[in-house]
Amino acid sequence: MRLPGFGRGPDLTPMLDPASYPESWLYPMDDRWLHRFRQDVRRARKMGMRDKVFAKVGDSNLATYNAFYGLGCREPIWGEHQDLEPVMHRYREIELEPGTDIDITHSPRAGERRPWNSFTRCSAAAMMGIVAEQLMTPPEAMDELPHWWKEDDHRLPGENALETELRITRPLYALVLIGTNGQNYGRSPEQTVEALVELIGRVRELGPVPVVMTVPPSLNHEAVPTRWEFAEETARLMCLAAARARVPLLNQWLALTSGDLVNCGLVEQDGEIFDGFHLDTIGGFDRPGALERSVDFRPEALRYGMNHRNLLVLKVLQELDSLTGTPDQE
Repeated sequence: MRLPGFGRGPDLTPMLDPASYPESWLYPMDDRWLHRFRQDVRRARKMGMRDKVFAKVGDSNLATYNAFYGLGCREPIWGEHQDLEPVMHRYREIELEPGTDIDITHSPRAGERRPWNSFTRCSAAAMMGIVAEQLMTPPEAMDELPHWWKEDDHRLPGENALETELRITRPLYALVLIGTNGQNYGRSPEQTVEALVELIGRVRELGPVPVVMTVPPSLNHEAVPTRWEFAEETARLMCLAAARARVPLLNQWLALTSGDLVNCGLVEQDGEIFDGFHLDTIGGFDRPGALERSVDFRPEALRYGMNHRNLLVLKVLQELDSLTGTPDQE
């Protein structure tokens, strides 16, 4: 498969092999890849992007109640992972605007997620039921807004959601997770990843360093019998796109399908509705106490997708920071 501007791409075999990855599931960057990453970091800093800040760019698995927020406003149960506490505190240091509350029960209100930082900000560029093109299109230019569309109170006229979020936060990293909804819009895996490639380029133009997460797995259902296959192929092509663009890659697909996770880490039922693509939290992703439970990192809790992914994000941030150094070390 050939993505526009990406040629045939590298050999994907090692990128699809769990043995190639460290515990963070951040794919090891070779010399040229690492050189490009460090170039991007230097450029981002010169453009005024800030260390100790990241932005969330993507769909519901970055926006729902149990995604990241607890890392910024609750005290984790660390289990064997106490060494990650310093990186959590590092990304709590810089206060951000809280962002505009999402008008659904699956997201904590502003007062519930204090203090406001990279973990707890409601990102203008992360919302339910969207695809990448919608993050790069001003709402004025859309024929119809997505059902769950959320506009930040500080958006400027003519700005798209991505521009709004990166202008407000000025983050060193933009954590990008988009594509889960592609099949719902009639997109193929190739079309889904082509849009991701465009988004990677746009993030770079605006300053931050893109950090790509592959889509998680999706459970098949009789009404949508090919969701697993769509997600698997999309994740595979995302590995190719990240390698060709030389941006850091968190292989969420492999992380969730290679271990002993409950339902591959996914919510199976949301009440009477089949779900199958949102990451679950031990004890229920939308039950009272979900913020606290989402940062439980003991072995049994790590069998649930969001607990597992929240831990991985800390590991990835720790690893990326160790590769970049501080500005005064450059």
